[in-house]
Formats: sequence, C-alpha cells, structure tokens
Amino acid sequence: MKLLCFFGLFFTTAVLGHMQLVYPPPFGADNNPHRTEPADEFLQYPHNCCGRTTPYPCRGYLKLLGTPQGKPTASWKAGTEQNWTISGIGNHYGGSCQVGFSVDQGKTFQVATSYQGNCPHRNAGNDANGQAFKFTVPADTPIGDAIFAWTWFNREQEFNMNCAAVTITGSDGSHASGEGAVVQSSATAAAAAAPSKSTYTKDGCTCTCDNPMPARALHHKRAGGIHVHPAKRNSVSFHQRPDLLVADDGKGCLTPHTVAEVKFPNPGPDVVTGDGEYPLELPTPPDKCGY
Repeated sequence: MKLLCFFGLFFTTAVLGHMQLVYPPPFGADNNPHRTEPADEFLQYPHNCCGRTTPYPCRGYLKLLGTPQGKPTASWKAGTEQNWTISGIGNHYGGSCQVGFSVDQGKTFQVATSYQGNCPHRNAGNDANGQAFKFTVPADTPIGDAIFAWTWFNREQEFNMNCAAVTITGSDGSHASGEGAVVQSSATAAAAAAPSKSTYTKDGCTCTCDNPMPARALHHKRAGGIHVHPAKRNSVSFHQRPDLLVADDGKGCLTPHTVAEVKFPNPGPDVVTGDGEYPLELPTPPDKCGY
C-alpha cells in the first residue's frame, strides 16, 4: 500500500505545477493574517486539478471582499517599485507569469507587468528567498483598496491564479480606504542553485520527483531583465492596459505544450524578458486568446 501511495504521488507531483503567491499574502493562505478559516491547501495547484472545479477569478475568494477575512495584506504607493514572491514544491523549471490589479472588485484585471519566460526563476529553487520578482505599480492606479493578481502558465497547459487584497496609496501617502491593512515585508531575491529534484510529503507519503523538462541550451542566450520604454509606459493609462491572459481553463485558449514558454499576445508596456533558455510562443487559437 505504501509503495502504491508513493508512485501515485510521484506521478501527480511530476505533472502538476505547485507554486503559490506568498507576498502579498493571498486570500485563503496560511500566512494571511486575516484568515479565520482553515488554509486552502490547493492554492499551489493548477486550476481544475484533482477532480475539483476552480472558480475564476481568484478561486472564488472575491466573496471575502468587504469582510474581515478580505482586508488588505499590503500597502503600496502608486508609481513605486515593489516586489512579489511565490513558493511551493515544484517550479516546473520556469514558465511565464503576469501580475495586475483589479479596481472594480474583480470584474476586470489590468496587467501591471508580464514576465515572458523564466517565471518562476528556474534556477532559484522553490521557496520565496529565490522567487522574488520586481514590478512597478502603475503611477495612475486608482487609490484605495484593490485586488492584486498573480497568474502562471507552465509548459503543461496548466493555469494558476492567486489573489490578494492590497491598498494603493497616492505618492503623498493619501489613501481612500484600506482600513486595517497589514503590511508585511517580502523576501528579497537570492542566488541559489536549482535543485534537480523536488520532495513532497503528504499523508505519510513522500515523493522525490525529478523537475520536468531539463534545461535545453539554445545557441543564443540573453540576460533577463525589465525592458520598459518609459514614454510608452507613461502613455498607457491604467484603464487602457490590457487584461490578464486567461488560458488553459477549458474555454478554448491553449498555451504551448512544448518546451516553449508563453509569449503574451497583449503583454502591456512593462515586460520582463526571460533568460533565453527556451523559445517563446503565443497561445492559440488567436480568436480564443484575445488577439
């Protein structure tokens, strides 16, 4: 029985991506200071896995808005550089991510930054110390409480989304709401070697799984970094920024199921280019993916 449990868990963890937002603390997370119900153990699992239907957006947690459990867990000034962190048990050797904000209680989500490739950081392990990402809060983000969203697409056509309530303040510190906001410091990025295996223990079963898709060197590599044209960033207002990409959710838009990482059809003005380890490809078909 123990052997069957081991192999069952091995194949589950080898296929599914397992990462979740750590900072700012998302709805339902064990580190959310406002949580009063049991922590959601499925936050790091992709949408609709494990025989479950995952509500979109934000895994159904927008029902907490306006309640004590839905209070903000971070406060950021519009126009400032901030960072977000993730952790889990399997970074899948990268992928592509987006982060953005909703200021209409989850009806729409505007992209803040798109990370095309190497998200999560493929060579920085699985915990938050190596999985910190910088971004700039759009300068004209409406002040007040907002929803911060993180999305991730790996190379197995899996989609994950976590959300957190945050407070956006003006450059002078003014804010329209955000009562009771709890500000927690986030981890800083640290150089770390990528483990060749991920270990996961649950219900007495331990799985040590190889990281899927080992590195394949390309002839032309480039250093990753934020590539932003300031004039372009300033010329795009918050409400003109594109919506977050939604794919691999059973509605027809599919990301590449190859070694390629996602190239976002509408990335917005702030784009972080990956390390060039893998090629980038658009999701398909265009008419289902919004381009």
